[in-house]
Amino acid sequence: MKDRPENDLPLSLAEDGHGEGNGHDGLGGHSSRDPRNTAHDHKTPSSGPAVNRIVGEQKRRNDESRGMWDRFGPHRDRVTRLLVDSATPGARLCVLGAGNCNDVDLGRLLQAFREVHLVDLDADALTAGVARQGHENSARVSLHGDVDVTLLADRLASWTPEHPPESDELDACLERAATPPPLDLPGPFDTVCSACLLTQLLDSVAMMLGERHPRYLEAVLAVRARHLRLLVELLRPGGTGVLVMEIVSSATYAELPDVPESRLMETATRLINERNFFTGMNPLAIHASFRSDPQLIPWVEAAEITQPWLWDLGPRVYLVCAIVVRRKVGER
Repeated sequence: MKDRPENDLPLSLAEDGHGEGNGHDGLGGHSSRDPRNTAHDHKTPSSGPAVNRIVGEQKRRNDESRGMWDRFGPHRDRVTRLLVDSATPGARLCVLGAGNCNDVDLGRLLQAFREVHLVDLDADALTAGVARQGHENSARVSLHGDVDVTLLADRLASWTPEHPPESDELDACLERAATPPPLDLPGPFDTVCSACLLTQLLDSVAMMLGERHPRYLEAVLAVRARHLRLLVELLRPGGTGVLVMEIVSSATYAELPDVPESRLMETATRLINERNFFTGMNPLAIHASFRSDPQLIPWVEAAEITQPWLWDLGPRVYLVCAIVVRRKVGER
């Protein structure tokens, strides 16, 4: 991969950041970035079926970010290059959390992949995003809308910080996260990308459970663990997973927009060691999970963290990186 680092990130494996919003303005408030991903105050909608609250919030954010194609440009180029670099002849690609498709250049992907499968909770966003890029009639682009990759949205949507779940209800939810039924997707795939989806998933936990809940971090890590396993499970043996993730924003590190690219790794190292990152989004801890989770060890051959880059979305700038995972060729 062209974006692989020369040096590793720091040795800090902390999970809970201590910036704005309990260390993750992305989970506690980066409403100024791609609105599909975050909500500032985690306010509970006052009406509508409980099962639709997460879906409704996701649709609202996608609606607000639909016109941000130009803002996504440099970020889209980095994500697309990572995916194209992973392609092999006749390869099949799956993008989880594709939303409005602002994160990827479908034209370039179709030059590298035989099939492109786009997955999101918001079916309308997928349809509009593909049409915007002029590929709505392509037989090689498949849309998988209304897909809850956690299989937990119905349960999470019934909770609020003011009315949290009983302990046994939370236990059942976390057990489902650990042992879910398979997703109805036409895998396995040669490359699977999680396109800044993890922050959205963890934001749902913060929005519905509340960051002050005594088991909040436990729930965050359970949802994250499930997502990492899904990324690998959807791969064919020898396939490549690309987890694109935000680390921190300029809301908690105001100097971020002025950091030159040559110093981004150094800056990421320092901020992580200072625990200035979104809770659950420490790339070193996630990288370690790929090598230490008993359910992933039999599957994962290698995991590497890319050089970070900046994502400028106007009022806020985000520090982003990817973790590139290769699934073992042999059987488990």
